[in-house]
Amino acid sequence: MPKSPPVLITGATAGLGRNSARALARRGVPLLIGGRRADAARELCAELTGEHGIDATPFIADLASLSSVRDAIDALGDRPLAAIVANAGIMTEEDVHSEDGFELTFAVNVLAHQLLLSRLVGQLVAGGRVIVLSSGVHDPANKLARRAGIPLPRWVGTHHLALPDQAPPDLRLEPGQIRYSTSKLGNVLQARGLQQRLRDRGSDVDVFAIDPGLMVDTDFIGGPWVRRALMRGIGRLLTPFIGNMRLSTTTAETIASLVCDDRWHGRGFQYLDGIDPKEPSPDALRDDLVRDLWRGSAELLGSG
Repeated sequence: MPKSPPVLITGATAGLGRNSARALARRGVPLLIGGRRADAARELCAELTGEHGIDATPFIADLASLSSVRDAIDALGDRPLAAIVANAGIMTEEDVHSEDGFELTFAVNVLAHQLLLSRLVGQLVAGGRVIVLSSGVHDPANKLARRAGIPLPRWVGTHHLALPDQAPPDLRLEPGQIRYSTSKLGNVLQARGLQQRLRDRGSDVDVFAIDPGLMVDTDFIGGPWVRRALMRGIGRLLTPFIGNMRLSTTTAETIASLVCDDRWHGRGFQYLDGIDPKEPSPDALRDDLVRDLWRGSAELLGSG
């Protein structure tokens, strides 16, 4: 019998990506384990193969380097894919740049995945799925994000987000959380634009953007280890009682469902808060911003 096509997960060696890989492996799904460290990816592949008997293969790419992403895509060849989970993401408080000179948060969270999706979407089998990790921080109505002091996103244009040093002062975002929340708005625009393009081609691949919630059991909560341990302990106790707060193991099961379960087929684009479909922010529903992201990204990726 022919092998089933694999699911590619970026950022699969830690946190939500690792738990999603495990959730899919328990269902017997072959995997491409995305990560920038070959040793960590190989270690997880060996673990999943040993425990679940699945075919798990490393997909080594540093998302801060477009040449690294292109090399990984080229190494994959024309292998069919069952799904792509665009999971990897970062947030930095510093004004740092990718290897290609782009603002690092936008480069990793948006541009690298834009390259990956644009190049690989044609290899998805009929009925395939794409899951793009966004965040509720992109939505002004998200109470948890606002209480945490995370700034509202501000879409100032794809070029200005990728190259803030070249932007006029009034269109230059400061380093830190506003760049992160804006990149998560970009992920919803990315998913919507991809779904539109797939439907225009007559493809039945479904695209989802998901808010995983505040996951206190991941390394995304920074700071000294004592603070992280305290936050994780308190967070685990509070998670059942606070909306938009959940464990990464819970979100991982949602991702496995989105990839595998027939009930999601034919849904078209959907944004989900955990397992529950909902409307994203008003800005995320703006077609002019979708066009700006897709046009601007194509221009930047052509030069980067």
